[in-house]
Amino acid sequence: MIKIGSLTKYFGEIQALDNLSLNIKKGELLGIIGPNGAGKTTTIRIICGILKPDMGTVFVGGHDVLEDPITTKSMIGYLPEEPNLYERFKARDLLRYFGELYGVPKEKLNDRVYELLELVGMENRAEHKINTFSKGLRQRIGIARALIHDPEIIIFDEPTMGLDPATALSIRSFIEDLKGEKTIILCTHYMEEADALCDRLAILSGGKIRDMGTPDYLKAKIHGQTILQIKINHADIDTDKFLNFNSVENVNLKGKNLEVSLNSKEDISDIVSLIGHNVVSVNTKEPSLEDVFIHAVK
Repeated sequence: MIKIGSLTKYFGEIQALDNLSLNIKKGELLGIIGPNGAGKTTTIRIICGILKPDMGTVFVGGHDVLEDPITTKSMIGYLPEEPNLYERFKARDLLRYFGELYGVPKEKLNDRVYELLELVGMENRAEHKINTFSKGLRQRIGIARALIHDPEIIIFDEPTMGLDPATALSIRSFIEDLKGEKTIILCTHYMEEADALCDRLAILSGGKIRDMGTPDYLKAKIHGQTILQIKINHADIDTDKFLNFNSVENVNLKGKNLEVSLNSKEDISDIVSLIGHNVVSVNTKEPSLEDVFIHAVK
């Protein structure tokens, strides 16, 4: 659905994107994660036709963003981190206005507006002005605005940033309901959000993709599948003997804390038995996306 080839972008002497290439399949929910200044927002603004790259190509649904911007923009709904909404508009009027801009047929527009207000739980605030809304309610209206023309592609840039937990949960549930129905790009700093929602993840740093894959693939890649954490009575222990187990990928002993990286859990009981009475406590830890993120961008 989206094909990005060798994107390069400079802002003065600062290189925001460095030969970035990426393909996104139809119906996929792709997460883009990375530190501040990694190039996430620059990438999605180029996809949306808001910025022009210095080099490289972007195709949306087979259309060149630079050569056919009207068609590609009609295929995309974009929710920026801070949606700029006309504050004196009422919620219903705002959606009508953008529906007209996107060419939604007049005979369908009223039904579309009502449908979206209901979808984002704002039907009771339809006649209220935007300047009376909290940040969470503005995000809901921003989502409705992004969907007004029923785009094939939806791009969310930090959609839950700064929201209270309950509102953030409702926004995530809404995004999850769109999975498979729409092609979605999600930029987020929340690793748990990315892990729960995304089909694949692209980790950006310094304008480059440092790693990419499903959340499970990325987590397994750095530590195997499981970290066995064992606290022992004394540090006088031969760690080499644990490498005889097929499931063990790495052993790390720091003082009285032993960490064993495993690609399966089949040998855990035998490993603990081998240590015997020296064991004080045993815990298992699954790799997290935070571990992946730190490993990829360090």
